[in-house]
Amino acid sequence: MHSTHEVMNHIEQKYRQTRLTKEELQRLRAHVNDASDETIAAGMQAHWQEDIDVSGVPEEAIAAIRQRLDAQIGSPSGLRHRAWTLIQRVAVVLLPICLGALGYVIYQQQTPSDGLLTILTHQGEQVSVVFPDSTQAQMNQRSVLSYRAQAFMKQREIAFQGEGFFDVRHDSTHPFVIHTSGMRVKVVGTKFNLSSYPDSPTATLCLFEGSVWLHSDKTKEEIHLKPNQKCTLDKATGRIKVVPFSEDAAYYTAWQRHEIVFRSTPLTQVVEEIGRVYGENIRLLNINGADRFTGTLPSSNLNQCLVILSKLYDCKVRRTDRAIVLAKEADGKPSQ
Repeated sequence: MHSTHEVMNHIEQKYRQTRLTKEELQRLRAHVNDASDETIAAGMQAHWQEDIDVSGVPEEAIAAIRQRLDAQIGSPSGLRHRAWTLIQRVAVVLLPICLGALGYVIYQQQTPSDGLLTILTHQGEQVSVVFPDSTQAQMNQRSVLSYRAQAFMKQREIAFQGEGFFDVRHDSTHPFVIHTSGMRVKVVGTKFNLSSYPDSPTATLCLFEGSVWLHSDKTKEEIHLKPNQKCTLDKATGRIKVVPFSEDAAYYTAWQRHEIVFRSTPLTQVVEEIGRVYGENIRLLNINGADRFTGTLPSSNLNQCLVILSKLYDCKVRRTDRAIVLAKEADGKPSQ
């Protein structure tokens, strides 16, 4: 019978070799979340004793992690200093585990045998990824990103599904290419927000800086996007529609603040978006779906969203096996 300590050591070794199963990764995350600061520090110290090459960790990534740690570690400065000293040494080994809860992940040295790295987020999770060229991507929940780390500096290409904010480092000789559902995005250096969930009929890109070239896989159409333009790909037809937008970046990246922002949006679209964010089927019963809603709702507290809507529209919330229903009686009174 192996002890818990031995089992967790075995799982951690598999993690470092990128051979973990999904269940083992969940177990390791839970173990790190439940461990004390002293236990984590001891584990990091053990790896620090090893001859680990961290020369490949970008200075920008280390600076970002330092800032994130200073903001989120509420321990005395002495412990934070010791933790930071160790983190600099073992970044490529333990940061993907220990800093996952802080929202920062670096995949720099440890690569699977085929060189393909895959980063994913589950419901309610957000993660920041720093690529080998210092390009950064903030991934929203239920997103998947893959790229070949060993060849990345020569061929900056990734596959992506979900939603993310990309800050791409300028390199005119090596364009940054994103392959997503029905569309290919090519940039040199720019900032944009991309939403391309596999269960959505459309994919949307909002460009804030630089320029972007879009290629429709179905129609072979190519579009050149400029700052303050938004494109929407209809996945069924492959057609790309481009429109200008006047809102600032904060409006389209509200998800980074765990917010859902609506501006004169039909109520039917509001509940559809809430359902998409939370992975729920939300329906209206005897409520006018054409009513317009303007406001900000939380993307991390479904009950609060439902309470706000029920008060605004004087209705009741009912939960069934198949859906969450915002309901009124046929006479307009709140459903019992």
